[in-house]
Amino acid sequence: MKSLLEESVTLAQRIPFQSGAPHINGPAVFGLTPGKICFYVFPVRGETPVSFRCEGNLPPGITLDTVSGRLTGTTLAEGDYPLRITAENRWGKDEKEFTLKVHPGMTGLAPLLGWSSWNAMDRWLNQEKVLRQAHFIKDLGLAARGYAYVNIDSGWQGCKRRLDTLALIPNERFPDMAAMVREIHSLGLKAGIYSTPMVMAWGSNPEEVFRGSTDYPIDLSLWMQTDERGYAKGIGKNGNFGGIGKNGREKEDALQWAQWGFDYLKYDWPECDLVHVNRMKEALLATERDFVYSLTTHCSPRLADEYKQAANMFRDNNDNLTCWDSIQATLRTSDAWLPHTGPGSWYDLDMLALGPVHPYAFKSELTHEEMIFCFSAWTLLSSPVQLSCNFDTIDDFTLDLFSNEDLLAVNQDVTDHTVMIRNETAYDNAGRTVREIRVYRKALADGSAAYGFFNFSETPQHYEFPLDREQNVRDLSACRTLGKTDRLVMNLPRHGARVLKIG
Repeated sequence: MKSLLEESVTLAQRIPFQSGAPHINGPAVFGLTPGKICFYVFPVRGETPVSFRCEGNLPPGITLDTVSGRLTGTTLAEGDYPLRITAENRWGKDEKEFTLKVHPGMTGLAPLLGWSSWNAMDRWLNQEKVLRQAHFIKDLGLAARGYAYVNIDSGWQGCKRRLDTLALIPNERFPDMAAMVREIHSLGLKAGIYSTPMVMAWGSNPEEVFRGSTDYPIDLSLWMQTDERGYAKGIGKNGNFGGIGKNGREKEDALQWAQWGFDYLKYDWPECDLVHVNRMKEALLATERDFVYSLTTHCSPRLADEYKQAANMFRDNNDNLTCWDSIQATLRTSDAWLPHTGPGSWYDLDMLALGPVHPYAFKSELTHEEMIFCFSAWTLLSSPVQLSCNFDTIDDFTLDLFSNEDLLAVNQDVTDHTVMIRNETAYDNAGRTVREIRVYRKALADGSAAYGFFNFSETPQHYEFPLDREQNVRDLSACRTLGKTDRLVMNLPRHGARVLKIG
């Protein structure tokens, strides 16, 4: 095999999601807390109607809807339940080995796939806009590929609390949260919400204040506190947003979110101190629903073990922008976190800034090669993938990229975490980087491995990578099997990437 990659990266066109035989996407495992509400939908591409059946024993109280492919109910029967799920239509059938794990602390076993409002709408979101994007996720076939979450970011909050329950009241742009969540659930999707321990959330402005999950007076004792290891607990960076209040409203807010039906929480403040991490964790655990719990923005790698005990997602990077400098800088932050990722605990590279984002906040500067680089990195490194664009005007290239089932399958394969196995850097006489190529490897459940080749350089790079023996190679960007080789030879374009399945 002489060459696997020319100067232009090949991207496969998306497979029509409402035609042909069924294909079951998504992970091979789902976790559920005993006694909590189960809601999981098997994502399936193929012509409808599709009928579902299950071989193996579901736990008592959990049922599979044979028409929609939904697992629902509650159970107290703790254990692992191996199942074989079959989806069938007039063109054929597909089968998937699947395990339902019913144990405490089993949420978020696979990286989250979904959509977030911030890059798409900034703080100018409302109930109608969010529901429109939820319907696009279904109608464009993204739900059939595994995208399951519709997450609203800051901007839903009002400035008052209920007199009876003390829970935060939404602003006038969200007149009926429960109805919004019911409609999202009716599409087979899950719903996410946003908060912060700061008394005022990011996005607040002189015209509108978005309240957080603590109330005044400000807890000044936190400003300079450190824990026994010297790590900051404080809120010193939060002065512009009022700091963190003494009166915690975590329990009241979490109970309200659960009553509305939410399935995910993004909890957002600079320090991600363990005191407030755990207060909200306890509040979520006390509700009737399982929440995927996301911590942002600046989790410290030194506290990785503690974060893994508390949350499913943890982030230590700035907001992604639609430019190369932002994407490559975000990817580099993963270096310290890759050893800590695994089922139920994922390093979050932040929502994507690909596709039509909010015109007042962002301007796209990315080439197609850089977009493939970004999506390939997020999927290979097992980051949660949250699209954050307006689907009303999405172009075919971007939709093809988001719909790439080969790359999404690597992301949802939770057998092992990704490791960086090579970083080749060369400098000129002035000390400037002239070549940087990173190679990542992720072992997969079928015994093969996914390898990612990422060119950070400002020029195209010729690259050779020897294998220990002749092996099958599949190009995951192009969704095309290339044949057997014992040596990979490729030309990586400037800011280009290739992910190959080998073995």
